Amino acid sequence: MNDYQVALEVAGPAAMFTRPDTGSTPISYPVPTFSAAKGMFEAVAWLPHAYIQPTKVEVCRPVHFQRYVTNYRGPLRSQGQLKKNASYQLIATILVDVCYRIYGEVRVKKTSTRGEGDPRLRKRRGTIDYQTILRDRFNERLVKGQTYYTPCLGWKEFVPSYFGVFREGTKREESVDDIVITSFLYSMWEHRQLRPEYVQNWRIVKGVVSYTHQTPTEDELNAE
Repeated sequence: MNDYQVALEVAGPAAMFTRPDTGSTPISYPVPTFSAAKGMFEAVAWLPHAYIQPTKVEVCRPVHFQRYVTNYRGPLRSQGQLKKNASYQLIATILVDVCYRIYGEVRVKKTSTRGEGDPRLRKRRGTIDYQTILRDRFNERLVKGQTYYTPCLGWKEFVPSYFGVFREGTKREESVDDIVITSFLYSMWEHRQLRPEYVQNWRIVKGVVSYTHQTPTEDELNAE
């Protein structure tokens, strides 16, 4: 673990990390997308001049899918349903009984200069050490259970039953192995513009999926 690595554990009864290619009857990926993982880190701590880059996920329970039906009453209903004030029955395939350990690395936004006058920011050798500041803030808030908003497991209604530091009894589920995600949604936004980005043939090996490498490296598989 390098000096700027952070991590959290999240678990819950249900999760939905939607595969965009599954249309009106969505199916979940078996693991959080990069954007979902980044959102969990940002729920705990953030700075305008630094960010946490998700690096990998450890799957800590067997992957189980289940059919899920809910009545949707939002603005994306058909005109007929809106006129009748009728619900749209949304059928999905979600994950149940999930647990993940998510790792990230604190990085500096090279072009950011905002907040340099903030007296709370500590300095080292005359320069502001944003990575240390964000790492320490994240770890402190995670231990205290402090978040800026309620983290979720994909869909907003899927709230974690646990969200915090690593628990002693949690272990990687190595039986979740040799799973290929043929098209994995990496991110939805770039510079606040909607620009979906995908990676192909991403692999889960012995309960590990990397956000950096198509197949997890030996270091990623063996890191403690």
